[in-house]
Amino acid sequence: MPEGHTLHRLAAQLNAVFVGRDWRVSSPQGRFSAGAKRLDGGIPQRAEAWGKHLFVHLESEIWHVHLGLYGAFSFRGDRHFSAPPSIGAPRVWVEELTPDYDEEGWLIPEPPRGAVRARIQSRSGWADLRGPTTCAVLEPIEYHALIARLGPDPLRHLPESPDPTPDSQAAASEDSASQATASQDSGSARFLHNLSRRRISIGAALMDQAVIAGVGNIYRAESLFLEGIDPATPSNALSRVQGEALWNRLTEQLRTGVREGLIRTLRAEGDRRHWVYQHQGSACLRCGAQISVRELQGRRLYWCPGCQRG
Repeated sequence: MPEGHTLHRLAAQLNAVFVGRDWRVSSPQGRFSAGAKRLDGGIPQRAEAWGKHLFVHLESEIWHVHLGLYGAFSFRGDRHFSAPPSIGAPRVWVEELTPDYDEEGWLIPEPPRGAVRARIQSRSGWADLRGPTTCAVLEPIEYHALIARLGPDPLRHLPESPDPTPDSQAAASEDSASQATASQDSGSARFLHNLSRRRISIGAALMDQAVIAGVGNIYRAESLFLEGIDPATPSNALSRVQGEALWNRLTEQLRTGVREGLIRTLRAEGDRRHWVYQHQGSACLRCGAQISVRELQGRRLYWCPGCQRG
């Protein structure tokens, strides 16, 4: 399942190529026909991500997408439409596009391939959504109710750009920096509060989107390893120092994921990207102990018994 950084990359992409422009919306598969009709012909105002949820706002309509395990957007267009082939589960067809336009100047899209739940089209390109867990149009009250159920998203408690560069950071005003710090602190405080109210293990809590939004199996395993936290530790037993360090670690990892487009937590030569994730049975690169794996709430949990004792 795509983790939070993927959804923020997707929101940024939709903002870049669709927001503020006329669009057409359809459901070639037919399962989203009523929702597509509500969105068609409007002008999207902004796209945003909160954890693993994507929202595209029109005036009084909010398109909600949760990719789940198999969902993905694929993008095609002419030279004016800059977009990666696919975001989400890997599903990419790369063929040279020969542009052709209709009488109104809209690029004529290729016929849908596979079960396309929703197709969104601008004048210069289109995107197809396949395989999502959720694809629905919400009323504002439904949107706010959903957001209220989610925990803090580390990528929302940062400066507005999801991919800040050193130059952009240097150009930020003191007021913007102080606002970002306050926002980051509020996210950390909510995260600590949520942990304090739960007796479940920290390994289970990090996968609870009501505790923290956007963390998935890889970020869970890698953040707990790097902070030396035993995943069986009760959430409410973590110290404030441990909780804040874990929040900061996850924030750093998610930001890197947005910037690089993949999850890499191990910075070393070679192809290995992770310290413990999917390395069960091999020796820990830090202490030499055998990396362990077990099932927790239907997902595989990876950790190092030698390093993660706290």
